[in-house]
Amino acid sequence: MKNKIYVCSLLIFLTVFSSCGKKQSGGKKLVIWAMGEEGLRLEQVVPLFKKENPDVEIEIQQIPWSAAHEKLVTAVAGDVLPDISQLGTTWMSEFYTMGALENLDEYIKSSQIVNTKNYFKGSLETCLFDDKIYGIPWYVDVRVLFYRKDLYEKFGVEPPKNWEEMVSVGKKLTEVGKDGKILSYAYTISIHWQEICPFIWQNNGEIIDLKTKEIKVTSPEVKEAIKFFVKLKKENLCPTTALGVDLVYAFRIGQYKSFFSGPYMIEILKKQAPEIDGKWSVALMPKKKTRTSFVGGSNLVIFKKSKNKELAWKFIEFLSRPEIQVEWYKITSDLPAVRAAWENEIFVNNSMLKVFREQLEDAKSPPNIPEWEQIAEVLHQKVEEIIVGGKDIDLALKEAEEKIRSILK
Repeated sequence: MKNKIYVCSLLIFLTVFSSCGKKQSGGKKLVIWAMGEEGLRLEQVVPLFKKENPDVEIEIQQIPWSAAHEKLVTAVAGDVLPDISQLGTTWMSEFYTMGALENLDEYIKSSQIVNTKNYFKGSLETCLFDDKIYGIPWYVDVRVLFYRKDLYEKFGVEPPKNWEEMVSVGKKLTEVGKDGKILSYAYTISIHWQEICPFIWQNNGEIIDLKTKEIKVTSPEVKEAIKFFVKLKKENLCPTTALGVDLVYAFRIGQYKSFFSGPYMIEILKKQAPEIDGKWSVALMPKKKTRTSFVGGSNLVIFKKSKNKELAWKFIEFLSRPEIQVEWYKITSDLPAVRAAWENEIFVNNSMLKVFREQLEDAKSPPNIPEWEQIAEVLHQKVEEIIVGGKDIDLALKEAEEKIRSILK
């Protein structure tokens, strides 16, 4: 009898001890890394997730964009990765090549929320490697033309619809003093791949054909696009080099009457240049063969080493719901990656956001290869040599081709 009492007592003790242990663990823990403003504000949607998943502990680590790349690379090398991370679209190929990312195809197949048809083509392509998906678009950033509506009206012009109009409109907008000095420019365009590549894509050009692995920087399409880009600079329709002037200030005083940028500039202009509210607007990219723009933004990835992959996927599904995408826009002004979110009245009734929505249908990202940043630097260097140094365009592009070939080897 005593033995039976002892055994029963022991079982009760072990049961209680075991229960206490589970209670103390607080359920599962999900570790998320997010960058910049997104990292600061992600906590604001966590309560909505916790309402449905009260036993889940979520730890968010905010990382400045300036430190994010190095921290992620170090984390991969040291095998100390989070479950989920925000990843810039142009970083995807590097971390895929490292073998750090979880393939999400099987998760998508069984999902009632995430479907590849829900996303814009250019955005989704940043997640594709060998026809498999390794990330889910979270928000998108697409470039359009910001222009001073009042100044365009003053000079009797409208936003250019094509390359030819970009020149003719530009000549009317650029103001020259009696001494020949430029007083104000029609546009400002930097010698950066995000500014150069859209012109190449609009002419159906590519730096590299990923299917054939052919380097196409010397192709007629690329050459024509670069010549047009150089023409805008040489004819003083935009500054040859950076003037060292704050963009918002120059736009506010009319020194620059137009520039290409993303949706984040809407809030920046409203806050930093309230005196020109109602005097500016946005327009689609000027067309050659297409109107193609650059699409960026951020994706959400799950790391292969995560021990909470199912839970991580559940959180990604949560962030992918159209209503959460709308809520996220209200918090951050990040444009939704999910098409259905754009049906909300916030976007339908906003004329500027409708322009971004239309531009997203014709936007793409650079080649999904880890060497892209090096290749982009070559492109920048050679275009600068043509514009500033007067180098022959054929020679510059030939040199670019040789350097890119060396990088890819």
